Amino acid sequence: MNPAAPRVGVGAYPQTPAGARVQNPNQRPAQDGRPRNLPEAPENQPLANPTSEPVIPLNLIDAPTQRFYAFAIYVALIGWRFYDWIQMLEDNGSSFYFFCKWVVIDFIFFFSTPSLRIPWLELSASTVSSIFFFHLIVNWLLMFNIPVPWNTWLLGLVKVFYDKELAINEHNVKVSSILHNSSLIMGKQIINILPEGAALLNPQKVPYCLGQGSNVVSVPVYFNATVPVEVELLRLDLETDTPELVKLGRKEIKEIGRQSAKSIEDGVLGVYRYDIAIKKPGVYQLNKVLDEYKLEVQRVSEPTYVVPCPKALVRTTQASTKCLGELSDLFLDVYGTPPLKIVYSRTINGKDHSFHFQSLQPEGFSSPLIGPQRSSSLIPQQDEDYSWAKSQTVTVGLNESMNAAGEWQYSIDEVHDVFGNLVKYPSSEEPDAKPKPKNLVQNFVVRERPKATISGCDLRHPLKVAKGRSTKLPVKIGRPGQTRDNVAHTLTWHFSPIDTLTKSGDHGDVIEVGSFTAKNMDDQPSITAPGLYTLKSVSCDSCDGEIEEPSSCLLLNPLEPTLTLQAEEIPDKCAGNSIGLRVNLDLIGTPPFRLGYTVSSDTEQNRRETVEIKGLRQQIDLLPRSAGRYHYRFRRLEDAIYSVPLPQTDEYYLEQNVKPPATAYFKAGPQTISSCLDRPVKLDVKLLGDGPFTLEWELVHEGKRTSEKATNITDNTFTIETAPFSTGGEYTLALKSIKDKTGCRIFLKEERKISVRRQRPRAAFGVLDGKRTTTVVEAALVNLPLKLSGDGPWRVGYRNLNGSSERQVRIARTSNDFIEAKDRGIYEIIDVTDDQCPGIINPQAKTFEVNWFPRPELSFVPSDSIQPTERVNRFVKRDVCEGDVDGFEIKLQGSPPYHVEYEIKHKPKTGSGSVTRREFDAALGKAAVSLDTARSGLYTYTFSSLADNLYNDKRQSEPLTLEQTVNAKPSASFVKPGQTIKMCLSDESLSESIPIKLEGKAPFYVEVEIKHHAINLPEVYRIPNIQTNNYGIQIPKQYLKLGGQQIRIRKVRDDRGCQQKIASGGSFVHIQLYEAPSIFPLEQRTDYCVGERIAYTLSGTPPFEVQYNFAGKQMKAKSQTTNFRRIAEHPGEFAITSVSDKGSECRAAVNLSKTIHPMPSVKISKGRVIQVDIHEGSEVEILFEFWGTPPFEFTYTRSTNARKGQRSQILETRHEISYEHSKVITASLEGTYEVVAIKDQYCSFSTVSTGTGDKGKKALKY
Repeated sequence: MNPAAPRVGVGAYPQTPAGARVQNPNQRPAQDGRPRNLPEAPENQPLANPTSEPVIPLNLIDAPTQRFYAFAIYVALIGWRFYDWIQMLEDNGSSFYFFCKWVVIDFIFFFSTPSLRIPWLELSASTVSSIFFFHLIVNWLLMFNIPVPWNTWLLGLVKVFYDKELAINEHNVKVSSILHNSSLIMGKQIINILPEGAALLNPQKVPYCLGQGSNVVSVPVYFNATVPVEVELLRLDLETDTPELVKLGRKEIKEIGRQSAKSIEDGVLGVYRYDIAIKKPGVYQLNKVLDEYKLEVQRVSEPTYVVPCPKALVRTTQASTKCLGELSDLFLDVYGTPPLKIVYSRTINGKDHSFHFQSLQPEGFSSPLIGPQRSSSLIPQQDEDYSWAKSQTVTVGLNESMNAAGEWQYSIDEVHDVFGNLVKYPSSEEPDAKPKPKNLVQNFVVRERPKATISGCDLRHPLKVAKGRSTKLPVKIGRPGQTRDNVAHTLTWHFSPIDTLTKSGDHGDVIEVGSFTAKNMDDQPSITAPGLYTLKSVSCDSCDGEIEEPSSCLLLNPLEPTLTLQAEEIPDKCAGNSIGLRVNLDLIGTPPFRLGYTVSSDTEQNRRETVEIKGLRQQIDLLPRSAGRYHYRFRRLEDAIYSVPLPQTDEYYLEQNVKPPATAYFKAGPQTISSCLDRPVKLDVKLLGDGPFTLEWELVHEGKRTSEKATNITDNTFTIETAPFSTGGEYTLALKSIKDKTGCRIFLKEERKISVRRQRPRAAFGVLDGKRTTTVVEAALVNLPLKLSGDGPWRVGYRNLNGSSERQVRIARTSNDFIEAKDRGIYEIIDVTDDQCPGIINPQAKTFEVNWFPRPELSFVPSDSIQPTERVNRFVKRDVCEGDVDGFEIKLQGSPPYHVEYEIKHKPKTGSGSVTRREFDAALGKAAVSLDTARSGLYTYTFSSLADNLYNDKRQSEPLTLEQTVNAKPSASFVKPGQTIKMCLSDESLSESIPIKLEGKAPFYVEVEIKHHAINLPEVYRIPNIQTNNYGIQIPKQYLKLGGQQIRIRKVRDDRGCQQKIASGGSFVHIQLYEAPSIFPLEQRTDYCVGERIAYTLSGTPPFEVQYNFAGKQMKAKSQTTNFRRIAEHPGEFAITSVSDKGSECRAAVNLSKTIHPMPSVKISKGRVIQVDIHEGSEVEILFEFWGTPPFEFTYTRSTNARKGQRSQILETRHEISYEHSKVITASLEGTYEVVAIKDQYCSFSTVSTGTGDKGKKALKY
């Protein structure tokens, strides 16, 4: 033996943890099984942990055996538990005793098992508790007979292992052995009719194809009632038209034999199937099939076609990019047995369109599967030509105009051949679909054709640019679709120089070709040479585009601008001095022009000036205001094209000595001055010349002129002050003339506009709801409307006449502004000012009155039950009894709806009080408040908060209080509730005193309810004028009835008028009135059969004791319930003689007799199963033998012979009668003959479910 090999312990269980701990790890057995060293002395051995060792030592009982004993005890407890449950179900009730019993047993077993420390059964406390509570729930469901759906299944399972009932002989018998007695009907006759043999290849004519991942196909062959020893197929090659014999090998023949044996075991009538594996395409037929006797089996030789699976591919094209409007030029190659059908999809920018081509076949092709002779063409004929079944390739051309730009995709989806073979390629839309192979998909990108035109330039509006400078050719490129801005475009154009153009402006003999590649849509070529440019082509992504008009642009280089100056002095008409220069400007160039020059004098240096000139000629006047010598230098000339500096020569230089006449002008300020009525206006005037001055001015208003004059003005500044304006409107203040010491009077053009208000600003209060008074909630903010005229903003001064009368200011931004008022009173507008002028107040609308709504009030509605007390706002209501319905009404004043909150304080006679807050809403001026009378004591109702539709701050000036005393209800109870008083019907004294206890104020009135168990309507016994709190009730005889009755107190009333009705669930006392027991049969018949249950019902108090005679023996039985039932195990006479119960000492003598008859029986074919094989037309005799009391009625059936895996089907049922104890019947049909029912004069038996038999007969079911 190998010393390293593992050894198996006792019972072939693995080594337990405890066993592993006991074994010394240092001890190793010798190879010969004997220890090499002596064992250690006891004092040197290590001590094991005593707390981890099992209570029962392992050397006494090993661990597996201890576990086996524990499991056996658990199984025994389960069996005992179900035995008690079945006994309880037999009594049709539940048992609290059994529930408690099994709770205690489970507790002892589950909590004591871990303490034994058996290996693998050392469970934790939580696990043991979970198992115990699970069994607790099971005990509750079982012992209280809780209707759970699995109760029926469990009962049926228990009945399989324990199916016993009490028999008449007072011992348990197995019911199934009596009811399902197989010896009553015995024997079968099986008749088999031998079938004919046949073989058939592919009867469903299913087509097959090879390829596309399937290299082998299974073609079925069906054999009927034969086991072949040789099978030969004929294969015709479709490519070479040569026949080939395919013979199945020994392995296949053995497999066919196993299939035949299996079909016989399964009960199939000799028909079975075998699948032949075929790996080559061709036309297959059954050529020869021989059975075990070397005889040829009948066969149907129809051809089966196995062809290559159809397929298709897309012929790859050279270019995958197309331009809009080009043809697809695509070809699909389809391979298979024609005619073929292909389904392909064309996707344009994500939109899928499905198409198909069918009847794809070569030129001149014909097939027997199409046309009027399709059905008969499948049957082979002599020298049949199968060349049409050969796979061929058909090319399909797709030459479509691609008229939509974007992404195009052609994809092959399905291919069908003539036999219906389908190859479906996965779609990209399917979940988890893999991409299609490249040979099934062709993608195209269709580009938009670009368009180009010239924008903003043509022959009538040429481009003008300075000589030697370049500009952008204004080409506009675009596409109809959305094209990215960074797509490159290629432009070509023709160019002819300006001097080579024809007289009509077209290209001459000299033409140059230019090109440009634009990087994006906004990129434009640069051009420099003057001449004619004409666009010829545009392309993008190898797609030629279209040139739209205008397509030509003329570029010119204009001449540089030139200037010629002519100047003359401007003399003063009065003094004859020069006052300035008049300069004539003559220009050549492209208008408009811009001329820049500098001005210098004795008082200023190089002041720059600019003149805008729109044409080729211009005249300007150089008129200085101050006297002195002035120098003018013209420096730069600009036109629309060029900007050139002017030479610094005398040609562009002017000089003059100026002594201007006297003048005057207004100082800087607005041209229009606003003013108010009745106010003057002041304007400052600047005077130039040799003083003293004389200044004249005039004021113009509505066609009227008012002239004024000031003389001897020596200062250079003078202030004009107008008179106050009494009327509003537009005024014009104009300077007429000025005169200095030279005496020359100079006409002046200076003037200013003065706008005078036509009205003063006004202020007044507006109206709210047509009046200048309003009423609001106390302390609410209200906006008082203002009516203002003038130019805002306005400052409005106002005050409250009923308040402090201090002036307040409101800044109004609009003419319909408002004043915010928080206090009540009369508000008055004091003054108003707009942005410039003071205003006036409308005396009829200068005040506005603000009032407040009154607050809500609450009071009690006067009533006789409510009386005031000495304290203010405190009332008392009349006393009531506990539980009575009472209430009062309150009166509300204000704006409904109202919200009332109040507080209820309850103070009982004993114990602590309580406080409750309540609230309610009222829509009217009166509201009813219900009083709390649920408990006795003093109640105080305090109304402290009231709100209405206007005021919701719940403020109350002073609380309103109401007090009421609620008296407690009287009570009555039994001194000994639940007491049971037993009485006998024969006793003279039927009544016994029942003591009760009363609480309340005497005298009392008590009503007692007496309810019998059998009567729904109770009786009432009334006891008036009870003067004490302790009393004994005497129930009169006429109120008691036979059986059990409940006595309970129904109502009690005391001297205060308070009463209490005691609910039906209160305490009660039982009175039992007994009578002698009795027994009655559940059925009136006297004849019974063996296996039937004889049942009686008992009247009295269980348990019962029943005495009876059976088969000459006196017997005694006990019944825990009112049912007494026994099963008849043997035939004989059964008679009950007397019965007694527990509640009565009387025994009732009875005489109930029943006769028990034996069951009839039958045997077919001497009680054996006989199988006979006959040919069709032969007959077999079937013998039936009977035991029992004639006449006999029996039923037999003919059913299909049973086979493995199939249920036997009943074919026919026959009913016969025999007056003798035997009968012979002949049969010629195949099937299994057996008796299913037998009946004699008294009893019957059946192996199938039947209806109820005749009266006095037995019909058994299972």
